[in-house]
Amino acid sequence: MKKQAILWEKLEDNKVKCNVCAWRCVRAPGKRGFCRTRMNIEGEMYTLIYGSMISPGSLDPIEKKPLYNFWPGAIAYSIASIGCNFTCKHCQNWNISQCTPTENGKSGYFDIQELEGKGMGLYETTPEKLIKKVIDSGAETIAYTYNEPLIWHEFIIDVAKLAHENDILNILVTNGYSTPEASAELVKYMDAANVDIKAFTDKFYKELCGVPFLQPVLDTCVRWKKAGMHIETTNLIIPNQNDNLEEIRALVKWVKDNLGPETPLHFSAYYPTFKMSEKRTSYEILDKAYNIAKEVGLYYVYVGNMRHPEGENSYCPNCDSLVLGRSGYSFTKINLKDGNKCGNCGEKLPGLVGQYNPKSKSRRFSFF
Repeated sequence: MKKQAILWEKLEDNKVKCNVCAWRCVRAPGKRGFCRTRMNIEGEMYTLIYGSMISPGSLDPIEKKPLYNFWPGAIAYSIASIGCNFTCKHCQNWNISQCTPTENGKSGYFDIQELEGKGMGLYETTPEKLIKKVIDSGAETIAYTYNEPLIWHEFIIDVAKLAHENDILNILVTNGYSTPEASAELVKYMDAANVDIKAFTDKFYKELCGVPFLQPVLDTCVRWKKAGMHIETTNLIIPNQNDNLEEIRALVKWVKDNLGPETPLHFSAYYPTFKMSEKRTSYEILDKAYNIAKEVGLYYVYVGNMRHPEGENSYCPNCDSLVLGRSGYSFTKINLKDGNKCGNCGEKLPGLVGQYNPKSKSRRFSFF
């Protein structure tokens, strides 16, 4: 639904400047920002997707976000809208990220050639109604995910406030293209984030994601980490695009030096989708990336979208024993004691936040 936005400036000639994401779009009346969800209406900035969702929500394992070191085994109530401030050629959720809301926010339409003339209806809700659903579901967390949550700023802030009042944790799954102003509000209510660092070069971001610079993403990671949010990072490795081993090493070193060795890094396998037809990521490159990250000194390295003998598990940084064994979204082994201490050597595990949920062995998830 349409609602007046926050974090914007009024300029001359009825133009407005949006400060929600690092694009900082300046738009004349009647024009939308790069995300297509924020619009100058008669000299005022509006969001078109406040409370507009693709469904009432779904229940996911928290590991699906992916978050492996934040309340392991918890359930995440996942919500999403439409739109994105990136135009990634390899987007795995392109059918919602590249959908444009109507001006009243009640539905979305595609302006992609392959889907021209098609669209989707959107489910409308309020923060109060949504929180009641989350409470009734029994989920411990809300995940703002699937499309880019940063462009949904007003709604997720209002929801997150109510979530904290009801002892529910807030999770962002995001490209991290934020601003200091938006981050200052987000860190008050967001407890954890998985930030997708898509590559470690501006060239990749320009050519494949449609945005000019990587740096705002890195700045966001540092800003959120310093503010006390739990941060995990994901790098989707695409053959011939960002699979250079020296680039991977540079990314790993940056994570260690700027976010700390306790910050998890997830290497994920790409598969052909949307506008990209490169072959799937090989096991060999994922294994090399995993070993580089371990060699550089990251404590927690994970592999997604492909089975890897160590890449689903968490190991003690002190004695290297298995502390959380996983198969898919279930635990195969839990070797923790006395508040996230290693069951073998007794060291408290740095970067592991929250109590694990042993019920995850029998979790069942379904759409509402």
